[in-house]
Amino acid sequence: MSSVSYIRRPNRLGKLIATPGGRKLDVAVATAEANIESLRPGMLAEVDQALEGLRAAAGRDDLAARTEVYNRATAIVGFAGLCGLTRVGEVAYNLCELSDRYLEAGLWNAAAVAAHIQTMGVLRMADLPEDSPEAQAVLDGLKELVRRAEEKAAVSEPG
Repeated sequence: MSSVSYIRRPNRLGKLIATPGGRKLDVAVATAEANIESLRPGMLAEVDQALEGLRAAAGRDDLAARTEVYNRATAIVGFAGLCGLTRVGEVAYNLCELSDRYLEAGLWNAAAVAAHIQTMGVLRMADLPEDSPEAQAVLDGLKELVRRAEEKAAVSEPG
């Protein structure tokens, strides 16, 4: 009969957490923000590149292009949030919702998709405050497009 022996490895992360010292929270946050700020130009370039890719994909009418619209919008959501482009990120998220509904239903509304892409382009270049009523009105209108797409998708589903 053989015996089993267990080797207990030390938990390095637990040990580091339990060890006193290290950076203070405010210093760690400031360092992280500085690191993100140093990455901002590259992330803004990624947003711009994704917008160009969205425009190109929206100009085609095939399933791969429609999936690319969703994927590019998802990339913008992530980068916009890190760059402080909250409104652009909201529109990109809205476009993700819209394209997802259309892909599920087998429908597509090129004008609604184009409206989202154009709005992202304008918001990317505009210097509107976060609480701008104009920007909020546009976002509300885009959310209405998603709501209508959900209704169309529900009607087109076999029931």
